[in-house]
Amino acid sequence: MKSSIIFITIAAAALFLGCASKTRSISQSGYHNHHHYGGPNSRELDEFDVLGLDRTKPATEEDIQRAVRESRRVQLALGNTILLIQSGAMYPDGPMVTELSKHFRVVPFTGLATDQKQPDSRPNERRTRNAVVITDPDKPATVLPLATLARESYRTEPFRDEPGAYSRMLRLAAARAGASTLVCYWGILESGTEEIATKTVSWIPVMNWFVYDERQHTRIRLKVAVIDVPTGNWSVFTTQPLEDKRWSVRPRREVKDQQQVESLKQRAYEMAVRDLTVAYSASAAR
Repeated sequence: MKSSIIFITIAAAALFLGCASKTRSISQSGYHNHHHYGGPNSRELDEFDVLGLDRTKPATEEDIQRAVRESRRVQLALGNTILLIQSGAMYPDGPMVTELSKHFRVVPFTGLATDQKQPDSRPNERRTRNAVVITDPDKPATVLPLATLARESYRTEPFRDEPGAYSRMLRLAAARAGASTLVCYWGILESGTEEIATKTVSWIPVMNWFVYDERQHTRIRLKVAVIDVPTGNWSVFTTQPLEDKRWSVRPRREVKDQQQVESLKQRAYEMAVRDLTVAYSASAAR
């Protein structure tokens, strides 16, 4: 009885002392958010990678009118094959694959983009091999780095990161997989934490219980791009934000966070698949 009174008194006296917030990608949704599965040069995709838009090229009126004439509504028929990409993840999340597999044949594909490595700018850690070139026995020999000699002898066209090239590569991969549609999705988790006065006594057991000292509010938002493989026509939609809030105690903070994240992901994926099948089905076009 005495313990119950202590617990009620503490709960009644609890005052919110402050809050902290953080934003995570659904592909890096760990509690500490320090994992980089694709290596230091990997990054998430963006719309320009997937949709094939050139952000450096100014659009002309002719480009706009041509796009209007050639644009067609993206449609999905139940049972079709789709190439599925989760931005920033080597594989799409299992719950998303499961939900989509109820209506389509799903081919998972990597959502990691790799930037070109920058040349090493630390000369003291780089070794240069030279070659001696003799063109005339009566003249001094010429010393050239092997890399320079190779470029002069075997000229190759430099790599160009052409806008739209990655998008076409994705469409080619989808076509070879027999997929008529490419689906790529992004997700953001926004968390806010409220700390209360009981935080100072969170380690004091009360009848084999711990006093909850922190409540985390988390919201998830998804964005989904749907691309028609043969034509490149595309459409993008977002799901309604979903929220959840949970109390936690310090020893189980990470466990509670991950339970909350997985619960929100599951609900968001169910909503995204439902919106996808309703908005892009062939019957909806009629």
